[in-house]
Amino acid sequence: MNLYGRTHEQWVIRQRLHRIRHGRSNLILLQGPKGYGKTSLVNRISDTARQVGFEVVGGPAAQHKRLLLTASLMAVTTGLEPFSGTAEESSAPHGPDLLDEVLGAGRPAPRGAAARPVLVALDEVAWDDPDVLAALRALPAARSARRVLWLLSGTGGPAAHAPHRHPDTVELTLGPLRRRDALRMAVDRLGGTPDASVERLIAACGGHPGLLTAVLAALTDEGGYRVYGGVASLAASAPPLRVVATLLTADPRLSARTRELLQSVAARQLPPRMSELTHLPDGRAVSVLGAVREAVEAGVLVLDGDRLRFRHPLLYEAAALLRHEPPAADVEGGVLSPTEEAITRLVAAGLTNRQIASRVNLSPHTVNFHLRKIFQKLGVCSRVELVGTRLHLLGPEFDADLTSPTHESRPAHAG
Repeated sequence: MNLYGRTHEQWVIRQRLHRIRHGRSNLILLQGPKGYGKTSLVNRISDTARQVGFEVVGGPAAQHKRLLLTASLMAVTTGLEPFSGTAEESSAPHGPDLLDEVLGAGRPAPRGAAARPVLVALDEVAWDDPDVLAALRALPAARSARRVLWLLSGTGGPAAHAPHRHPDTVELTLGPLRRRDALRMAVDRLGGTPDASVERLIAACGGHPGLLTAVLAALTDEGGYRVYGGVASLAASAPPLRVVATLLTADPRLSARTRELLQSVAARQLPPRMSELTHLPDGRAVSVLGAVREAVEAGVLVLDGDRLRFRHPLLYEAAALLRHEPPAADVEGGVLSPTEEAITRLVAAGLTNRQIASRVNLSPHTVNFHLRKIFQKLGVCSRVELVGTRLHLLGPEFDADLTSPTHESRPAHAG
């Protein structure tokens, strides 16, 4: 599998593989958003390590909790010695050998220069897991009879959770693909150089490797492009609707709550103001602002002054398309009755049960009964979750701008 745009990261890690073969253990922390290719990079490095004589211990971190805990305990038993250097550099007694514990060999690991170095490559690390936190603090001090390169990979990063830094610790953060790398991926997948129409679709992916892969696959499945004279172009004037929708449905950084928000933003003639959203009732503000942050961090929405706008016109079109799809609750038989829908709207407006009761001419007890039924139908457990699943109830009354809308073929916030 080709890794696009990760040349620097591969070079750094290979340099660390070379260093450990000459007697220096290291810790590498690999981080980045979902879908940025961390697992592919870990697998590539693991294959390289095997080819140059390393023993490899790998897999999801959750399957190697004993390994992380043992590393923490070894740091204690060895008196917090730095882990740079080989075992021969110190005559201090070793604790139970780390790798023998993990591999279950039942005998002491071989010592000396002849011992094979080891790559411990753990993926899907939860940086805020207490066991991971303890290991991060201990690994720079943990020693073993074997030379060990630790490679920990996870979404986000450990910056807020790792209080100690060490000279032998390297942090690598995967960023979005550069334009040239995204185009190279498209050439390989489509068999031709993208023209302006296909480049527009690529640009809407924002350099996200996983999303770009999904969009190119959808374009291929739909027969939405053609190659003539070595140039790949759209088969029609616009990409197929399913391909456009993939820009949001295949983005692993977006939750269902955030996709609901994006549909609400696309439905407005004027994009919402952040100042309006921050003045929503507390329960509703928590859900809405959380979705806004997720969309901004994913690069789908951008702040233009006080307004929230779509970064790219095709992202706006994708959100508009999703508005016309039947909600998951409707497909699963979770359709709300008119009374339940009215109560849900009032909950989204921040009203209490007593206030809702006076609006719909029911007792607070009956309102509470309806709420339990609503929770059950929609599969939620709280009012905050309820608002998160019904963000489309955010009504036009929050468009506080009194100016007349501009006469455009699409709303101004489409990009």
